Amino acid sequence: MNNEEIRSAFPITKVMLKPNKDGISRKLVYLDHAASTHPPKQVLDIYLQIMQNTYANVHRGEHELSEISTEMFEEVPQIVSKFLGINNLENSGKQVVFSSNTTSSLDMASHLFSNQDGITLTSVIEHHSNDLPHRRRGKTIHYTMNDDGTINMDDLENKLSNNKVKLVAITGGSNVTGFMPDIHKVARLAHDHDAKILVDAAQRLAHYPIDVKPLDHPEHLDFVAAAGHKTYAPFGSSFLLGTSEIFDNAPPYIPSGGTVSFVTEDDIVFLKGTDRHTYGTPNIAGTIAFGKSIQFLSEIGMDYIRDHELHLLKRLLKGMKELSNVEIYGDFPLNQKLGVVTFNINGMRHNHVSQLLNEYSGIATRNGCFCAHPYIARLLKVSDIDATKLKDAIINGENPELPGAVRASIGLYNNEEEIDLLIETLSTIINNPKNTKNSVTVSVN
Repeated sequence: MNNEEIRSAFPITKVMLKPNKDGISRKLVYLDHAASTHPPKQVLDIYLQIMQNTYANVHRGEHELSEISTEMFEEVPQIVSKFLGINNLENSGKQVVFSSNTTSSLDMASHLFSNQDGITLTSVIEHHSNDLPHRRRGKTIHYTMNDDGTINMDDLENKLSNNKVKLVAITGGSNVTGFMPDIHKVARLAHDHDAKILVDAAQRLAHYPIDVKPLDHPEHLDFVAAAGHKTYAPFGSSFLLGTSEIFDNAPPYIPSGGTVSFVTEDDIVFLKGTDRHTYGTPNIAGTIAFGKSIQFLSEIGMDYIRDHELHLLKRLLKGMKELSNVEIYGDFPLNQKLGVVTFNINGMRHNHVSQLLNEYSGIATRNGCFCAHPYIARLLKVSDIDATKLKDAIINGENPELPGAVRASIGLYNNEEEIDLLIETLSTIINNPKNTKNSVTVSVN
């Protein structure tokens, strides 16, 4: 497929927004893929087909619809594992458990390690979903970042050496700067210190190849979590791929009907395998559609997707660096970066910029702190004193304006024209004096 063929598979690329206040209709330019992605027609078709014709619960009946649903549902772990470099899931020592979103999958991983000795290390650049679940279950220490927004590997190694660590949690790609840590180097460090690694692959799965490697490889990935809604599938499906031994030795994530093999009034026998942690009725249609989206990406080819998005990223960064008064966060080599650019226009609030991009040109971006407050605070150089003032104001019931930024994130169906429109619109915003009049800066006073 070329880019135009890929674009034609996505109905969202044909959407026109309602006229703006000047009566001008705008074609949607979607640059918010780091928040959620849109399904292509192939994925929508399978989802609708299931809901209309074959929808039934899995593992719950002998009738034909249940058998069809079960067969389709049970194919998805093989699809997921193959996409992550496992050709034979049954003999890999791994298994795949489905849940509702990356947050729930990461929380499940945290649960699996909650009864083990040691602390959890997680980075300061993480999305809250790969930080807060670990904090609530035991001692969690952060390894820090360098000034350019990358992981401080020396600090990670130091904390591994000076603590009994059970788990190292790390993003596969930052939702703020797009930074991709060397997850296999981190895995080797973790294993050298008898720890496991958990990768939050929410941002990486649909944009850059991931190879979990065999269990006997020193750089293998123990656990990987990701979600369908960031992988061109509908909302409400996610997976946690991990080591079968750890899954089987932990108590069920949420004990329920599907997690047991037998129950008496006084005792419970829990299942082994994926059903042990599959609580309640899963999102059957969503999970099958997730599998279809992964197959769609495989057919296009992850190398093609990476090359296409990298080409657009270079074009975007070049254009933005030629603009005045724009500050871009995360200055590191492009081979370490996903198609994510987070920035501010000096003298303007981030929410105002995002609103104007939508108003002028129908460009969808994200703004705020991106559920990564510690990372944003460091990137924006918010002092500890200012952070304390913000916290105290919130505790006191006030509603202070939080520092933040604007994020444009690239997907596989974006094209050069959309990137150029973003740059042109930013130039218009910057050069219109009305936009900066009475605006406040992003710093905290």
